[in-house]
Amino acid sequence: MHLLFAILPLLFYFTQEAPRLLLQKDLQEDLRRLQNGSRYFISDTGNPSPSLQSLTEDLQFFQLVADLDLSKADYSSQQRGNHIIRSWRLPDGDIKVIYQIESPVHLDTVVTQRYLEQRAPTQHRITNDFTFRTYAVSSSTTPLKLFYLTEADQGLLAYQLNDRQVQVNYTGKKEGLSDILPQYKEEVTQLLKTLQRQERHYIQE
Repeated sequence: MHLLFAILPLLFYFTQEAPRLLLQKDLQEDLRRLQNGSRYFISDTGNPSPSLQSLTEDLQFFQLVADLDLSKADYSSQQRGNHIIRSWRLPDGDIKVIYQIESPVHLDTVVTQRYLEQRAPTQHRITNDFTFRTYAVSSSTTPLKLFYLTEADQGLLAYQLNDRQVQVNYTGKKEGLSDILPQYKEEVTQLLKTLQRQERHYIQE
C-alpha cells in the first residue's frame, strides 16, 4: 500500500501534458476558415492588392516558427490579469523568444446607435465571451519580428511581419468584437512592451 502511494505521484508527473505552442493548430484552423467561404476583406500596409494567396504566403513565415523544435527551449509561464503568458526562450538561432498570450474576455456593455435620419438614438446591450490568442516573436535584431492575433470563434484578426501590418475584417463579425478588439489590442501591445523590456538582457546576449 505504501509503495502504491509512492508510485502514484510519479505516474501523475509523467502523464501531465507538456506545454506546447498552439500556433500550428491556430494557423491550420484560421486558414481553413478563410478558404471555406468566410466573407472578409484584407487590409495590408505593404501590399495595395492583398488576397488570400498573398496572406497564405505570409503565413509561411509563421509556419516556420510553428515547426521549430522547442525541446531545448527554456519554458516559463505567468499570469497577469486575465492574460495567460507562455514564453519559450531559444538558446540558438536568430529567434530568441516566442510568446503565446491567451486571454479570455467577457464583454458586457451598452452601445448607443445613432442614426443619420431624424431618429432618437437607441441603446443596445451586448454580452459575449471571447478567447483571444496572441503570438509574438522576438529576434536577435528585432524586438517584435512577428505578431499574430486570432480569436477562437472568429479566426485570424491581424498579423505583423516586421513593419508590415495586415488586418482581416469580416462582414459577419462576432457580436461585440468591434467594441472589444481595439481595447484588447492596446492592452496586449502594452503587455508585450513590458515583457520585451524584461527579456532585453537575454536578447542582447
